Formats: sequence, C-alpha cells, structure tokens
Amino acid sequence: MGVATPVRAKYLERAVNDGVTGASQNTTEIEMLEAKEAWSVYRLSDGTTLRIKPVMIAVFRADGQHTADGEPMYSMKSTLITDVRAPATTGKPG
Repeated sequence: MGVATPVRAKYLERAVNDGVTGASQNTTEIEMLEAKEAWSVYRLSDGTTLRIKPVMIAVFRADGQHTADGEPMYSMKSTLITDVRAPATTGKPG
C-alpha cells in the first residue's frame, strides 16, 4: 500500500492596499481547500422569500499582525448572491 501524501495549502505572497489609509501591507493569500456555502432563507410578512448566500473569493493573512488573543488576522474578499421570490399574485401590473 502507498503512503498518503498530506495536503498542503498553497501560499501566494501579494501586497494589498487596505483601502483606508492607502498604505500597503504584506499579506499572504491562503488557498481555500473546501467550502460549504449554504443559503440563508428569510420569509417576510408580505410573503416574499429572500435567499442570501455568501461566496468567498479570496482569504488573506496579514503578515506579522495578531489579535489581542494572539490569533493571526485575516481579511477576506467576498460577495453575496441574492434571490428574491415574491408571492404569486392574481393581478399583475401592466
């Protein structure tokens, strides 16, 4: 039998602008190995259903920066997918 090779994260060095002070900081982009992006579903009192799903685009670890608890600091680039489902009505405009 063969020996299993451990999965290693891929690290990409890249400077990014924090968008606030205009200063660049050194970050390391961390490759995502697995994602579970589930829908959050909200029913409104008018019968409309809103579905929202976050989608992570990239994750960056701030080099040399840590929280007060000593944990590494991360920043994320993400977007939201939305789906609006209005209730069926008998009188449609138009």
